[in-house]
Amino acid sequence: MATAAVRAVVEAASAVGDRRHAHAYPSVDNPASNAVCRKAGFTLLGETEFEYPPGHLMRSNDWRTDLTR
Repeated sequence: MATAAVRAVVEAASAVGDRRHAHAYPSVDNPASNAVCRKAGFTLLGETEFEYPPGHLMRSNDWRTDLTR
């Protein structure tokens, strides 16, 4: 269900057509969220620091999908 929801959001963002890529930044310690990104067709670019909540950095995976395909 989560993967279908992510795919629906990607499809909606693709339809708008004003962005080339969408990114997702799940924690490196969250295997379920990382699996959703992989199953939804995102490409893992590697680890990064992502600010969430504001003022706090967390180690995240940077997942990207192409909205123009």
